[in-house]
Amino acid sequence: MTSLRRTALAALALGVVLAASGCSAPAPAPEPTVTVTVTPTASASPTAAPAPTPEPTDEVDPDAYVASDTSTWVVSFAGIGPLVVGDTFQVVQADVPAAPVICRPGVDTWTFGGVGYTMVSGIDEQNPAAAVTLVRMVAIDTVQPGTGPRTVEGIGLGSTIEELQAARPDAVATPGAQGQPAAYQLFSDGRVVTFQDSGTGTIQMITVSSSTGVVGDICGA
Repeated sequence: MTSLRRTALAALALGVVLAASGCSAPAPAPEPTVTVTVTPTASASPTAAPAPTPEPTDEVDPDAYVASDTSTWVVSFAGIGPLVVGDTFQVVQADVPAAPVICRPGVDTWTFGGVGYTMVSGIDEQNPAAAVTLVRMVAIDTVQPGTGPRTVEGIGLGSTIEELQAARPDAVATPGAQGQPAAYQLFSDGRVVTFQDSGTGTIQMITVSSSTGVVGDICGA
C-alpha cells in the first residue's frame, strides 16, 4: 500500500517536471490569414458628343454685300448685288455708291472695274418710282474670272459655258436675240438668269429679269 502511494506520487512529480520544462505537446499552428487587395477601377471620362455638321445650303442672301465692292455682289434670281429686280429706281440709286449715267428715261448705267451695269424700269419709264424689271452686267474689258459678281456656285463674267453647265445642269440652251449665239437660262418663280457668251466660249453678259425671253442690247449693252 505504501509502495503504490509512493509510485503515484513519483508519477505526479514527473508530470509536473515535464510540464515545467516545456516538454508537453506543441499547440496547433494558427490558420493563415488571406488578405485580398481590391484595386479600384478608374471610371471612364464622359466623351462629349461630336458637334453636328451643318447642312450645306445654296440659299443666298441678296443683301449680304458691300455696295462699294463688286466682288461681294451676288448674282441670283433677286438681281445682281444692289441692282434688285422689283425694287424702284429710287431705291437702287440710293444703294449704288455712284451716280448713274442715264442712257434714256428708264435706263440707268454704271461702269465699275471694266464691267458695265444696266438697270431697266417697267412700262412707265418716266416714273422714278417704277419697278425695276431687268438688270444686267456686261464685260467691257477683259474680265478675270471670279473677280466680279458671281453666283453661289462661282459662275460670273469670264467663266466658261462648260463651267456653267457643270455647276448648273439645269441651265437651258435658248436661241439668242438678234442673231446672237445661244444663251443659257435658269428659271425660278417668274425670274430668269440669262448667261451669254457672244460666241467666245466665255460668259460676256449676265442678265436677271422678270421676262422669259432673251433681251437684246440696251443702250449698247
